[in-house]
Amino acid sequence: MIPNELLMTERVENWSYSSREVRIKMAVGVSYDSDLRLAQRLMLEAADEAPRVLKKPAPVCWITGFGDSAVNHELRLWISDPEGGLGNIQGDVFLRIWDKFKAAGIEIPFPQRDVHVRSLPEKTPAAAKPKRASRKPG
Repeated sequence: MIPNELLMTERVENWSYSSREVRIKMAVGVSYDSDLRLAQRLMLEAADEAPRVLKKPAPVCWITGFGDSAVNHELRLWISDPEGGLGNIQGDVFLRIWDKFKAAGIEIPFPQRDVHVRSLPEKTPAAAKPKRASRKPG
């Protein structure tokens, strides 16, 4: 705890951000029909194979919830060069996950909805339907 007076009158040095390491969180959905342990192992392999991802602390992956269309996971990894960009390292790891999932037959699901029709409009008599113009060859 630092009293407000010291913040205003004295020099304060922040030691909590002395490390250049940055944690990145990535959300990945996996089909309910998939082998979840295999999917987690492949996500960790994908992170480990990315050159910028640190070995220590090691990447971790766990289930965060059961969604409408997917079993939701979070992959956490660390890098030490945030100036190199965050989006590109995420893109690299996501592409590696995609390739590994495709090879292993693990599906990344997308929302699918069933539509139930309760009633249909009455049929229009054939005479009331507009006729299509016919083309004569030539």
